Amino acid sequence: MPHSELHQKKKKKNYAVLLALVAFMAVIFVVSIIKMKIGMGG
Repeated sequence: MPHSELHQKKKKKNYAVLLALVAFMAVIFVVSIIKMKIGMGG
C-alpha cells in the first residue's frame, strides 16, 4: 500500500503537533521544578 502525498503531509503535521505538545509539557515541567526549588530554598 503506497503512501500518498496527502498521507505524508498529515504525518508531518501529526509529528509537528506531537513535538509542540511535548515541548509545552517540558516547559511546564521545568518551570514547576524551578518553582519547587525556589519554594524550598526560601
